[in-house]
Amino acid sequence: MTITKILIIGDLHGNKPKIHFKDFDYIIAPGDICSDKYQRKYLKAFIKSEWKKKEGGRIGFYRFIKLKFNLDIKDYKKFMKYSLNDGRKIMEYLDSFGKPVFFVPGNWDQSWGKTKIKEKDAENNIYLYVKHWLELMLGKTNERLIKNLDNIIDCHFKLCEGNNFNILGYGLSAGPEWGKKLKKKLNKKQYNELKKIYDIKYLGKLSDEYSKRNKSKPTILLTHNVPYDTKLDKITDKSSPVYGQHYGSVVARDFILKHKPLICIGGHMHEHFGKIKLGKTIVINVGFGGKVNTLLTLKNNKIKSISLYPKKYG
Repeated sequence: MTITKILIIGDLHGNKPKIHFKDFDYIIAPGDICSDKYQRKYLKAFIKSEWKKKEGGRIGFYRFIKLKFNLDIKDYKKFMKYSLNDGRKIMEYLDSFGKPVFFVPGNWDQSWGKTKIKEKDAENNIYLYVKHWLELMLGKTNERLIKNLDNIIDCHFKLCEGNNFNILGYGLSAGPEWGKKLKKKLNKKQYNELKKIYDIKYLGKLSDEYSKRNKSKPTILLTHNVPYDTKLDKITDKSSPVYGQHYGSVVARDFILKHKPLICIGGHMHEHFGKIKLGKTIVINVGFGGKVNTLLTLKNNKIKSISLYPKKYG
């Protein structure tokens, strides 16, 4: 009989976690380790204005903070450096437990990929805007967060393994990567090109990694964002411009329905902390903040228990 206990922390945003469950074999961290306290006011202002029309269309973030706050990009990047340093301290703390830590970067963890599409060009062009984000989300985990930390295991777009489970990671996603509504907004050539990126570089890449798994062990899908269109990804903040909408990951949802992993662990949507079932997969939104812990116990390739702390959230 094999029993494995996995401690799961929530989105921390620079807050050092308080560990409620003391007995565990592994740690899982679904991203957003870095702090947002230096940039929070600029992001909040941007979110409230992003869906409004300015100069004929959507305005990019860096141009927005320049126009509204007269904040130069170089000055904003200083805040990003402070944020990354906070994230590094948390990773060092997690590493200090001497247990394997499975990690994927979140949208705050400065791990974006490269794109040749300029922010300004993508503002009023839905095709360039979607392509811009699809390219950014193919980034690699920022080395500053994980370098020389022996117990940190980078799972982003990688298949990793515990003693009685596989774990496949997909980080960075901050919202739906893809949607059928795009078919009405793009011409056929544009739609097919972006759909090909989604099918090959996202679902295809994850499926290829999944095919390498040890089939005698169950698989955990570790995502930064929870899957799209469940009660765990619905925005309940009435002040949000997308209040009432679902904002989870389409990639996570499509992968789950196709491959049926035992469990999916994600975060990002701070409104929720709990579990649901999607198809045959148990999905956990592990919540937000340093006080939130989840303990997943596996026994003989099955879920023995899922303990959430605190029971009252929010």
